[in-house]
Order: sequence, then C-alpha cells, then structure tokens
Amino acid sequence: MTLVFDYDGTLYDTRILYGRALRMVYSQLVAEGYAEPRELSDRDTSKYLGVNAPDMWNDFMPELPKERMKKASMAIGREMIRGVDAGETRLFDGIPEALSELQKQGYKMVILSNCRTEYMTAHRKRFGLDKWFEDYYCAEAFGFIPKEDIFPIIREKYGDSGYIMVGDRDSDFIVGTKHGLTVIGCAYGFGTEEERSVCDKVVMSPFELPEAISSFIPAAD
Repeated sequence: MTLVFDYDGTLYDTRILYGRALRMVYSQLVAEGYAEPRELSDRDTSKYLGVNAPDMWNDFMPELPKERMKKASMAIGREMIRGVDAGETRLFDGIPEALSELQKQGYKMVILSNCRTEYMTAHRKRFGLDKWFEDYYCAEAFGFIPKEDIFPIIREKYGDSGYIMVGDRDSDFIVGTKHGLTVIGCAYGFGTEEERSVCDKVVMSPFELPEAISSFIPAAD
C-alpha cells in the first residue's frame, strides 16, 4: 500500500510564509508600474495555497507579461525558501507523529506536490522528510502538468498494490477521482468544504490521519 501525500496544506503550514512573500512581490510590481496599490488580505492570498505557480499567476495577474510573471514567481519561491532556511516555519502540529506512526505500520509514502523542486529540496533538509518519504514528485519537474497526469508515473514505479491520496485541495482530490483511489481530505488545510465533498473521509487534525487511513486498510501490505 502506497500513501500519496500533498505537501502544502496537508503536511506543511504554508500560510506562515506565503502571504508575506506574495505581498512583498506585489509591492515590487506596484513600484514597477505593473499593478495598482491594494491591500492583499489573508483571504486574497490563501486562495492560491497549493495551486501551481503558472495557474496562480494566470488567475492573479493574467495581464502581467510572461517573463515578469516568471520572475515574480521565482521571487516568491526564494523568499519562502529563505524563511524555511531561517526556521520561520513548521509542519502542522501532529504531522511528525502521524508520519512516524504510518511508517511504523509499514506504509510506503511519497509526496506529490504542485511546488518547485528547489522548494521541496529546502523542506527535505529543514524537516528531515527523507526519514519518512521514499520519493518526491514536484510539478515543476514535469512542466507543471496537473497532478492527475503525474500520478501514472507513481503507479508505474510502485505498481498496483493500492493507493490512498491525502490532500486538502481539489487538485489532490481529482487525482483520486480520476484514478479510482481512496481520498482523504484534510479540513485543517486550505481547501473548502465544497472541494472536500468528493472525499471518502475528512480529517479535522493531522492526529486523525493514522486511524483514518487504517479504517480503509486495516493492515498495511
């Protein structure tokens, strides 16, 4: 049995750094004449948590020249990595304990994220993710194609022993519905109740994950 985890909003509390980074970059765009001054609320920024960078910018500022869009996206990534390296962030409370318990039960675990590769590398180092996870599938490495199109690569490697998708946004849940996987939604993340309506089970806290997973698979393969 292989557990496929989203990262931002499922394992990691992206809110701590993302809003600050986006506001910083937006202020630069205002100074350069690309945008009008406005206050970006937490609601404005949090809607993009877990969304891949091209989709985020195409929704947030579709009129921005593509080259400047790419530079802005990279600047957000650098600021977030700086915060990670400085220890200004954390995994959600209960995630280390949940992952250690699932590992003890014998599950294989991989991460499937819409993030950039450099971003994931910084997090692997900061949080010691390699002690839990066998593989990392970052959307940037696949040209930012949708997660449901990356999943067959995971299945090709890990076979058909069974999968559970764990995430917080519809981009995670689509992986499950398209490929016939059990889906666990994380209500403590950044998605909406409407997005989670397709999930087989919803957890309110990371501490609930081991029991939720075992309710579908009483004993790991």
